[in-house]
Amino acid sequence: MKIDWNFLLSVITIIVASYALIQTHHQMKLSNKQHLFDKRMENYLIAMGLIQLYRNNCKDFDKDFDEEKDEPIFALKSYFIWLTNNTYLEEITTAIDNPLKNPGHKEFLIKLEKLKEVGTKIKFLFPDNASDALGDFVFSYQELLFSMYQYQILLNNMYEINKDHKLSLEEIQQKFGEPKHRLKLQRSFQNLKQADDLLKKKNVEEKIKNQIKLL
Repeated sequence: MKIDWNFLLSVITIIVASYALIQTHHQMKLSNKQHLFDKRMENYLIAMGLIQLYRNNCKDFDKDFDEEKDEPIFALKSYFIWLTNNTYLEEITTAIDNPLKNPGHKEFLIKLEKLKEVGTKIKFLFPDNASDALGDFVFSYQELLFSMYQYQILLNNMYEINKDHKLSLEEIQQKFGEPKHRLKLQRSFQNLKQADDLLKKKNVEEKIKNQIKLL
């Protein structure tokens, strides 16, 4: 029987090409899986850093952010420093010292946008409702930092206008509408507090961790 070497060579070529295609597909699948794992881990760690900062410090300034408090929050700078005291946020810690001044102001705004991106990515990277709760916590954290920054600008303006103490504290508060701005700040804190309560109630951290492990 005469062997058709051309046909045999064609068959071998097809088999080799098919195997190479399968291997390529497998490698791409592994690469995509690794990329997803890296992205999930990156954003999870950022969110966990925020959670730890909040939980480690919230009891120290909880009373000042209670809506029943009826006086300016003069210790705001310290609170801001505590809430930005990790490697991810450290570059904006000093922004509160000179709000609206560059380059600190620009760095602060850039970091706020990055926090928004983290919150959005978390909601897309993880498949269930746990990701919504974690993403909302990040959004609430970002909103609180921005409210604190705005309130510090108000305090600075109050101090600058009243350096000679011609007006009483009550008068300068009313002149700048301080109670209204303080209430906005306090509500931002309460929103973050509620977001954290939801994380605990839904056991979100453990659920997210398990989703990362499943990869």
